[in-house]
Amino acid sequence: MKLRLPFRLFPDNLKHFGLIWVINMTVPVYFLLQLPFREAWIGYVAVAILALAFRQGLWNTDRRFAYALIQITSVAVLGYLYNPSFLYFGFYCIMAVGMLPTVRKVAFSVAYMVIAFVLVMYLFYEKAGEAVHLDFIPSLIILAVLPFAMNSHRKAEELRKQLRYANDEIERLIKNEERQRIARDLHDTLGHTLSLITLKGELVERLIPHDPERAVREAKDIQTTSRTVLKQVRELISDMRSVHLADELRHAGRILSSAGIGFETAGDAERLRTTPVVMNILSMCLREAVTNVVKHSRAKRCKVELIENAGTYVLKVHDDGIGIDGAGSKLGQAGSGLLGMKERLSLIEGTLEFSKREETGTALTITVPNVVKRQQTEGNR
Repeated sequence: MKLRLPFRLFPDNLKHFGLIWVINMTVPVYFLLQLPFREAWIGYVAVAILALAFRQGLWNTDRRFAYALIQITSVAVLGYLYNPSFLYFGFYCIMAVGMLPTVRKVAFSVAYMVIAFVLVMYLFYEKAGEAVHLDFIPSLIILAVLPFAMNSHRKAEELRKQLRYANDEIERLIKNEERQRIARDLHDTLGHTLSLITLKGELVERLIPHDPERAVREAKDIQTTSRTVLKQVRELISDMRSVHLADELRHAGRILSSAGIGFETAGDAERLRTTPVVMNILSMCLREAVTNVVKHSRAKRCKVELIENAGTYVLKVHDDGIGIDGAGSKLGQAGSGLLGMKERLSLIEGTLEFSKREETGTALTITVPNVVKRQQTEGNR
């Protein structure tokens, strides 16, 4: 069964432009209404064809070249039969021309438009017995240049999208490789040792009734082995690629700036001293929070604040947007991000609080323990 999509007059990214174009189309219609129908009917047909070709040229990529030529022809007919001022509607033709896939098609369409419009002006004023007016020449030059600029901008935007996709794919592959490396390290480092502890534990259970002294020695071996495992785990964690919060803040500033969102920071992240695990989790939570701001908040400004309290670090991400509960279908995506942040923070006894107010926007508060300070305080005791 073929899925029927709802009818839309214009693409979403051109909706406002399309409405403005529809309003401007009342100008030739109003002019034609002043004429007898036997003189104006060709103009009505040309306007209808122009409107249909304009709309279809925005949607149908395969036949966009044909629709662009049809638009140019319709404008030329209006200019020749009624008034050369209608040639200014060529500015609407360049939308489809600029969206053509190749420079060759753009060049052909521009050449066709320039020749047709110049011929229309010459024939119209020749028919009226007047000298050709040259006041349209600057506009004609702009009409000839704009499609190339639009085509270049469109191709640059496509390249940027491809680059973003490639970067996302590279990041995904790096993450997968990192997961596989960690899995291999855990298996190679801990697998044998944990199996040994299990076997020694079963041996101790069997030796307790018959040979208590040997059972004690084996139990001590288990303690020594477990300390070795703990040391190996700490070394493995310290070898993992650590992301400092200060670097993540700079990355967040670039992301927000590229999205047109003002960025402000408070607190000195460079002085943050904590374990690599806490630092990584805090940085990943900041990245997820900034991603939610860019994707769902529609904010104009975002502030990240780092506060050091007694035994804890507090990271606040505040924006002046609508919040994820105002983002409609995006709620599930942002909600899953918050759930992932809570799961990460639970590993280090951290907490996450989320609040939204209509007047002040959305605030995300992340609290993590300052493990280094706790250890120093306990050592002083």
